[in-house]
Amino acid sequence: MATLHGIDFSRDGKHAGHLAIPHSAHRSAYGQIVVPLVWIRNGPGPVALLTAGVHGDEFEGQIALRNLARTLAPEEIRGGLLILPMANAPAVAGSSRLSPIDDLNLNRVFPGDHLGTPTQAIAAAIEELLLPIFDYAYDIHSGGSSLLYDTLAVTTASGEAEADAQRMALLKALGLDAGMLLTADGAMGLSASLDGAMLRQGVVGVSAEFGGAGGLSSHALRECEWSLRRFLTHIGILPPEASEQKGPAQPLRLYSVAARGAYVYAEHSGLLELAVTIGTQVAVGDLLGRIHHLHDPLRAPVPVLAELAGRILSLRALPRIEIGDCVAQIGQEQRP
Repeated sequence: MATLHGIDFSRDGKHAGHLAIPHSAHRSAYGQIVVPLVWIRNGPGPVALLTAGVHGDEFEGQIALRNLARTLAPEEIRGGLLILPMANAPAVAGSSRLSPIDDLNLNRVFPGDHLGTPTQAIAAAIEELLLPIFDYAYDIHSGGSSLLYDTLAVTTASGEAEADAQRMALLKALGLDAGMLLTADGAMGLSASLDGAMLRQGVVGVSAEFGGAGGLSSHALRECEWSLRRFLTHIGILPPEASEQKGPAQPLRLYSVAARGAYVYAEHSGLLELAVTIGTQVAVGDLLGRIHHLHDPLRAPVPVLAELAGRILSLRALPRIEIGDCVAQIGQEQRP
């Protein structure tokens, strides 16, 4: 079972520690996987969990949380803040969406298993050892290697009016111009994700997407860092002036991806030539891209068309594509 080292949640100040996940391997019979943590506390007040590196090829959140952990002084805050810049440490070390140890996606194995594989044990530690301590949580993502995302805040509608209103207020407070509303019983394996764990543990939480395509965008990183300050201001850990220094929040446009056609999948394999960009508004029948046949250069490319009107929220970043790969995600605007 995972154990917590170097962190005492009752202590003020800034402290570094780690989660130790037992992992017996050929090279280390009694080995451990070390997941670094930073705890910052200044007296009583709200407590929040900040996570990134759930997928190891998503870099904006990892850098933003490292910057925050290094520069934020305890006297600047009220309450407590636990920072996990590389939640899935093996995946981060391998710059991979999946853990190279067990080939699992951390955001698809919650609530996890303390006696399972390393990824399952990390999920169980986050859900059962950490989340119950906190009032709020913010999980930061990007499109990773295969996708490029619009800057996008994400939250979940559970059907519980008061909790949904709290999450929606938090979503707006991030200051991003686009948001995605998921349903607790919707697609993308929500119940097996960290967002699902937040719901189960009664934590008011949101997540967000910043950039992707396997790289690090300076613009997306800046937006991520600003959203962190606004998040901490909204929940009362930072004073209001900390958010004001980061520019005005943008009005939120909320999108749903629940309709049929919101996820556009390739029906052919080949090379994808995109015809749209992130944020493009499309109508039914609009050209999203073309898939070129690999082995027949004289064959005309196959068009990929939109079956739904809306805004392009994410696009495939890798031109090489197989049948069943996601080409694009189209969001339909809705009232918050």
